[in-house]
Amino acid sequence: MIEEKTINSKNDVHFIKIDMFTAPIIIVKGRKGYVMCGYLNTQTAEKLGDAAGLVRGVKDLETMLDATIEENTTKGRSLGLEKGRKVREIIDLL
Repeated sequence: MIEEKTINSKNDVHFIKIDMFTAPIIIVKGRKGYVMCGYLNTQTAEKLGDAAGLVRGVKDLETMLDATIEENTTKGRSLGLEKGRKVREIIDLL
């Protein structure tokens, strides 16, 4: 199952959840960047030039919003997706 919902219409930020076999893939994506779960990786996002942050241990929207950034890309840092910041604090930056 794929779930998608707008969580900030002003900045066009969306929550996307794809159910896999043992854990979901979760992304919060805005116009400028995104935060991804541990299923994905910052090395690829860096190579692609994306503004991205990575969190781990998330299973739904609430755990994603309460998670803290553990890794980021160069453009992610420039956007303000700094390690240790909660996702809910950086929604407006995306």
